[in-house]
Amino acid sequence: MRYDPHHRKENRAARISMALFRMAQAVKKIGQMESDDTGLSPVQIQSLLFTAYTRGDAASVGSLADYLGTTHVTAVKIVNGLAAKGLIAKRPKPEDRRITLLQLTSQGEEAVSKLDRWGEVLEETVQSLPEEALASLEAGLGAVLSALQRGGHLVVAEPCLGCIHFRPDTGQDDAPHYCNLIRKYLTREAALKQCPEHTPSYLAP
Repeated sequence: MRYDPHHRKENRAARISMALFRMAQAVKKIGQMESDDTGLSPVQIQSLLFTAYTRGDAASVGSLADYLGTTHVTAVKIVNGLAAKGLIAKRPKPEDRRITLLQLTSQGEEAVSKLDRWGEVLEETVQSLPEEALASLEAGLGAVLSALQRGGHLVVAEPCLGCIHFRPDTGQDDAPHYCNLIRKYLTREAALKQCPEHTPSYLAP
């Protein structure tokens, strides 16, 4: 087991797992430290950023729960807290009123505009590494994230480009792109937003 130093000594996967675990602890600590001046918790900040950068018709409470890796009930509580602060508005999805979509209020947009430096400590720490180490780290972490995604342990939201469902430049000027998953034409702006259902080609069956 990875907590046993003797086991780690003989097992590379255990050493890497422990390193990732320690990184996760450090990232959590940094996130809390950077959140202290905002009046928001790290998970509230993540929820605001999710709402800001996710395509409007995909920014649902359910997708937020998947994004945060939490339960739907917990996501609802987080959203209700942000709504009480006047930062997020909720509305039913026109195609399915059982689904609640999220949208930033003007106050929420102002709050997001002040979060540019959230995550800066981690980025600066990584940026300090040599270029060769950065390249190896990017490749290695990418492989780990892909494995976690394939195993259903992680939701990675990305813009449309590179998704197996994306059909670029197949529509009209006002909505030039098409998503084969939701069977809907998208504006250029919408295609640049993150989608929780993004499926890169290397994950396709």
